[in-house]
Amino acid sequence: MSEEVRDEVPAEPPGLAEPEAGALGPAAPPTHVEAFVSGGAYGVLAVAGAAVGLLGSFYHAFEVGPIPAFAIAFALLNLGAFRLAGWAMGTRLGAAAPALAWLLVVIFMSSKRPEGDLVISGAAAGYVFLLGGSVAAVLAVVRTRSTTSWLQSQARTGPRPR
Repeated sequence: MSEEVRDEVPAEPPGLAEPEAGALGPAAPPTHVEAFVSGGAYGVLAVAGAAVGLLGSFYHAFEVGPIPAFAIAFALLNLGAFRLAGWAMGTRLGAAAPALAWLLVVIFMSSKRPEGDLVISGAAAGYVFLLGGSVAAVLAVVRTRSTTSWLQSQARTGPRPR
């Protein structure tokens, strides 16, 4: 009897199969559509931050007895909203975009017009709203853990060839 020569490849032991694409290395740089969607998301977060600032500017002055309860509530809302935005985007820029928009709105609303009108006054509630919201914005940005964003991976690997 003659021995048969087989062209079969022996089966690999379990656990030694090749990993899926992207499981070990960095992810491929995003396409132009992904970059556009990311930029749009940051824009929506900035508009939301401006809306929170505008809403808080008009309603921060309500007090419960001597305590500026709404100003404290808006400062806590800022912290939660900015942290949530940073977590959702996976970057500190995600927390900073609504925080900067909020800051621009409240600075504008607290500045005096030539007629003498202003929305955020120099009362205790105004100071709690401005300082509490600013501290909340800084804490949200600092406490947000950044993962590698598409912008950082683009700078490290260079643009994808077309």
